[in-house]
Amino acid sequence: MSGGYEVEQFVNTPDDDLICVICKAVLRCPVRLKCNHIFCKECILQWMKRQVKCPCCRQSIDQNQMLVLFKLSKSIGRLSIRCRNEQGGCKATFPLSNEYLHISNCPYEWQLCPHEGCGERVLRKDAQAHDQSCSHWRQLCSMGCGTILFRENQAQHNCYRDLQQRYIAERRKQRAIAANLRRKMLRMQSRMAQIRRQINQMYESLDVGDLEVEAGEGTSAWINSNASCTSTSPGTSSRRQTNSNSSRVRHI
Repeated sequence: MSGGYEVEQFVNTPDDDLICVICKAVLRCPVRLKCNHIFCKECILQWMKRQVKCPCCRQSIDQNQMLVLFKLSKSIGRLSIRCRNEQGGCKATFPLSNEYLHISNCPYEWQLCPHEGCGERVLRKDAQAHDQSCSHWRQLCSMGCGTILFRENQAQHNCYRDLQQRYIAERRKQRAIAANLRRKMLRMQSRMAQIRRQINQMYESLDVGDLEVEAGEGTSAWINSNASCTSTSPGTSSRRQTNSNSSRVRHI
């Protein structure tokens, strides 16, 4: 593939001054060397990989002194060309700068079928007819329900019915989840009530035990007090009687 534009594309034969001596095509992104010779930018860069001398005058090439000719490039862009699909039937002519715009809308441009799995190449003008008969045709429902339509289910598709069925199924699912959560909550409440009863029973048993211990300690203290009083009474009487006898003896 040449670096420039094919001469045959142009409606009128371009001047020789617009022809790149390397690729023999019309200059694409023209650049001028310090020796004033003009080439396609891509052509001269590829040339410099083999040698660094001008193809015309053999002077050394300094890439830093290479100048892009924007005005010349615009002038070439205004030249009229034929559509690249001329042999296919397109008779349009337009400025070179509008080539991309024309090709993106040219009815004679070949393009792949957009449906996955088809792979057939059709002309843009025949794309609509092919789309109607393509066995791989599929698209999302235009109403926005998200359903992928095929040839087989396109006629039977009903957005309202499908959405209603989805809504009913989703509602049943949510109700089942809610019922399951309620059952779990009731089981937890029952378990918590059982734990509270057990805790209360433990408190009650601890309170009864404490009372019994306190009652037992009070009875033992009372018995010990009486026993000590009883044991000390005879001794005290005998000591008093001895002291009385002693006083009598001293008196005599």
